Amino acid sequence: MDDRHSLRESDASFARKTRTVKFIFLGMLLFLFADIIGKWFVPEGESVPGLFSAMIWCISIALGCILYYGNRRIDRPAVKIAAALMLYIIYLLLLHWLRFYAEYRPELTGYRISMTLLPAIGIVICSVTRKFLRWYGGFIKRTFRLETTHSAWFIGAFVVLAVLSVFIFIGGYRLRGCLGQQGMDLYQLKTEGEINHNRDHSEPFRQYSSIFNDLNDTQMEAARANGLKRIPRDDEVEGNRSLRLIETNRYYRVDKLTHSVPYLVPKAAGLVDDIGRAFQDSLFNRGYNRDHRIVVTSVLRTGEQVKQLRRSNVNSTENSCHCYGTTIDISYLTFDTPQKGRAASQQKMREVLMQVMYDLRNQGRCYVKYEKKQSCLHITVR
Repeated sequence: MDDRHSLRESDASFARKTRTVKFIFLGMLLFLFADIIGKWFVPEGESVPGLFSAMIWCISIALGCILYYGNRRIDRPAVKIAAALMLYIIYLLLLHWLRFYAEYRPELTGYRISMTLLPAIGIVICSVTRKFLRWYGGFIKRTFRLETTHSAWFIGAFVVLAVLSVFIFIGGYRLRGCLGQQGMDLYQLKTEGEINHNRDHSEPFRQYSSIFNDLNDTQMEAARANGLKRIPRDDEVEGNRSLRLIETNRYYRVDKLTHSVPYLVPKAAGLVDDIGRAFQDSLFNRGYNRDHRIVVTSVLRTGEQVKQLRRSNVNSTENSCHCYGTTIDISYLTFDTPQKGRAASQQKMREVLMQVMYDLRNQGRCYVKYEKKQSCLHITVR
């Protein structure tokens, strides 16, 4: 009697452990689905915060537990449907409470889509997996005319199935970023209410030299008010807490600098980001690929660099706006164009850049001087 009781307890313990392994496996499977689909939308050069991935992991495990045990305990189809709908509503309310949809970041677009569909994916897995495995096992037995499931052929067929599944997941991860542009489109649709319809727009004709004519004295006053208190030496730039390093990124490219260093005060660095972002969005709204970039040709000049520049260029001033970390030069002839998608002509990019600067200047964000000889816009933050 005691042996039978011990055997029943042992069987029950083994069954509990098996169920635990199964629901953890289901949770891991849901996480993999969410992660793979999410990374399809992550643009090149972007990354997903680790805390965000950890939150998805926890939600997937919890959802796997609920789906696995709920699917086992409910037998009636009508009750299952009602319970699934109720679970979906509670799940979406939980994501809303966790501010899952609040942060507008294009690289998380795919994760939001996959996480919204996750309960449906889980329900399909719970409903179909057992039936599929039974059908697959029966198909193998009929095909190879097997009498028992202990055959090497039967076991090998399931090993092949497992290997194929692993390769499918690996292939899914290899497609990372394949829908990055679509993710950016969906992001713009959500935040701005419009999407690329591949239609060009004509730009207003302007006399750039007469519009962008903010004199050096005006820009110098703004530079002194918003920038460094004095002209820095070469050894005072790196590590300076008042300056921010600017590097080539998705919005702009920093050209090879010969007489300046890539540092700006934070306000000016933010302006460069906004110019690059507005330039890309404007081209995108006109039907072009978003990945065009402006080129920054000159940034902060130290005292030593000013002296070197004066030796080679007699027209350069000893006390330049560039010495205060508030001023940049952006080329209106050189741009980075994308390798894929519809690329804009140099003339179109020039017109769009001018329109962007026209709008930012009218908003009181900056002063702009149209430089004919240097083929650039001389811009100082206000």
